[in-house]
This record gives sequence, C-alpha cells and structure tokens, in this order.
Amino acid sequence: MRPASWCSISSGKGPGSSLPLWLKFGVSLAVLAGLAWWVDLSAVARQLGGADSRWVGAALACLLLSYCISGVRWAVIARGLGLEVSTRRKVRLFFVGAFTSLFLPSIVGGDVVRGVLLARGGGRSGVGVEAAASVLLDRINGLYALVAVVSGCLPFFDWPQALWLGWSALVAGMAVVMVGWPWLHRRLPARPGWLHRLPLDGARFGRAWWLALGLSLLIQLIMVQIHLLLGMALGLPFGWPAYGVMAGLVALLSMVPLSLNGLGLRESGYVGFVLFFGGSEAQGGALAALWLLLITLGALPGLWAVWRMGGVGALRGLRERVRGAAG
Repeated sequence: MRPASWCSISSGKGPGSSLPLWLKFGVSLAVLAGLAWWVDLSAVARQLGGADSRWVGAALACLLLSYCISGVRWAVIARGLGLEVSTRRKVRLFFVGAFTSLFLPSIVGGDVVRGVLLARGGGRSGVGVEAAASVLLDRINGLYALVAVVSGCLPFFDWPQALWLGWSALVAGMAVVMVGWPWLHRRLPARPGWLHRLPLDGARFGRAWWLALGLSLLIQLIMVQIHLLLGMALGLPFGWPAYGVMAGLVALLSMVPLSLNGLGLRESGYVGFVLFFGGSEAQGGALAALWLLLITLGALPGLWAVWRMGGVGALRGLRERVRGAAG
C-alpha cells in the first residue's frame, strides 16, 4: 500500500483535501490573539507563578505513563489486525508521533509517521492497509473511552436540554455502530476494497478491541487525573467530575481540524470551562498554559527517537516519499 493511500484511510479524505497549514496557523493565531486581548495576561502570569511545581511534576509523570499505555494499546489493536509487532517499538513510535505532531507539523503529521513507519518496519511489506487501520482504530478506540468517561461525569451538572439530546444521540449512535459492527461490516459495499481486507469481524480482532478499550478507559481516567493535578497546582476548587467533563470535551474540541493541532481552540476551551465551573479567566488561561507545557515536555522523548531514525532529514525524506506517491 502506498503512503498516499495511508493518508486517505487515516483521515477519511484524499491527500491535500484538508485545510492548508498556513490557514490552520492563521486560525490558531487569531484565536490566541483574541484570548490574549480578553484575558489579563499579567493575572495569568501571577497564577502560574504561584503554581505548586510538585503537582505539575506528578501530572507530567502521569502523562508519560499514559503515553506508554497508549503505545501498548496501539500494539494490541495492530496484533488484532494480524500484525506481529514489538510493543516496545510501538511505544517508541507513539512518542515519535507525539513529537512530530507538536514540533514538526509542517514536515509530516504524527499519524502519518506512525502508520508509515509501522508499515515499513521489521522487514514487513504489503501491510500498509493494516498499519493505517491500526492508527485509525487506535484513535476511534480512544474516542469511545473518552465519550464513556464524559458521559459518566455529565450528570453531576445542569446542562441545557439541547446538549443532553445531542450528547445522547452521539452515545446511542456510537453504541449501535460498535455493537452492530460485525453485522455492518459484512454488508458494506464492495468499495472501498481495503475495508473488506481487514479482519474486523473476526474473533481475534474482537478480543483485541475490547482489551484495547479497557486500556483506553485507563488512559482517559489518567488524563482526567492529570487535569485534577494541574488544578490542584493552581488551587482550583473543582471536583473530579468537573475535570472529567473538561478534559474530555476540550480534547474533542482539539480534534476539530480547523487549527494547528488544536492550538487556540484547546486554550479557549479551557478558559470557557473554568469559567463555567466557577473559576476566573486568569485561572483558565493558567490551566491552558500548564497543559501546553505538559504536552511539550511529554513529547520530548520523541526527539531521541527521531534522532535515532536519522533526524529531521529522515522525516523530510518520508514527506517527499508520501508526496511522490500522492502525485
């Protein structure tokens, strides 16, 4: 399978159909500029200056743990698709993806790196479909866990009826697809052909999916705990359910492909939810800044893995191969 085909499967779009990088950068810059105008940055700085570094350090340790578990989850799904992979290598590639997504978005996307390197690693060939699907299904599996945790936290608060109806429809739709997938998979049209090549209705994949879902729930619970620790560092008086809603819905907001890796949208989400739960704009800005610091530090182990691969030059070469295949 060509790298261009990998891009099509992983995003659900053809190459070049997403927003240009410069436009995403512009959206992120505009949103951040609006936040900087609205929020008192000196008050944010004071909040950060008073943050308890011990809780921030604990949050960073939890984030690194969640990344390692995420690599294990990806390995479980890949094995369910028939790929024999090293869990250790999967964890390393997960950090590579985190690093490239955050620091090198103009060179090649993190998911593309993960999928292409998996397809080409270990002397494998002809497994591009399975490698691409493992990344996509890893994302979907995590999304199910995220929705489950948010669903458990939403009833602790009063929400508009429209939100309840919309969220209930989302949960019901996702449940129907997951439970009925074996039946749906056998009745899909002949195209796209790659979808029928995948053993998605087999017992092996079914076991892998449910095991991965358990890991995804653990990861999402850790993510909520990370937000709780950051809130404790700032002295925010919120309970666990508030952070469960905040972490999940901000993550969903970050997935909207309108900005540069969620930058700007994510920060505005933190400010909005902190205000909703009774905090201030400055506290929301400080929480957003701590989260950005955390994911930046958490992605740094990927720098070592990228260096072992040959550095940025190797990633540029990967980008050119992807572009060449797409052309």
